[in-house]
Amino acid sequence: MHVIKRAGLESPEYAPLIRGAYAVTTAIILGLTFYLKTQIRTRNDTTALEYDDPTPGSQQGRIVTTVAKYDLAEIAKLQKSTLFTAAIVVFMHFKFGYIQPLILQSLLPLLYLYKNPLFQIHVLGKPATDSLKRPWVPENPFAALTGANSSSSDSSNAAAAGSPPSAAGSESASSDHEESRKAR
Repeated sequence: MHVIKRAGLESPEYAPLIRGAYAVTTAIILGLTFYLKTQIRTRNDTTALEYDDPTPGSQQGRIVTTVAKYDLAEIAKLQKSTLFTAAIVVFMHFKFGYIQPLILQSLLPLLYLYKNPLFQIHVLGKPATDSLKRPWVPENPFAALTGANSSSSDSSNAAAAGSPPSAAGSESASSDHEESRKAR
């Protein structure tokens, strides 16, 4: 943010240029998602995929689908989030005159798309193993603060593999809790 202020990018004379950069970035992201969608449909991977529903509080239980259907559902989520973010950023810019969200959203979505497993698999041609193995568990942004991501990812990965979560993971979580109580 300090770089934006120091460079004087919040000046009204740069607004049309920044709007254009944001529009181009959003068009590139949406274009790449449509390209990914055609790649997924072309490959039509009918390999069976079975996993537990990652939605908290869901009553659905086990989900059985194909890799292609799973990937198409993930692309639809990415497209919806891109359009929703665009609507919010454009509203904030035109209603309140904010420039910073336009600048940030001109850069960050390209990085996020590059790190996206769909892009890694279908565009870069990486194999769907290790961190790219389906189903993808969304990262918890508060995991560093709460320590929740490590134990939840262990149980979700174990559920995806069809085995119960390890007792060692729950023991370490309870011992961490005990240690924090002793420290108080």
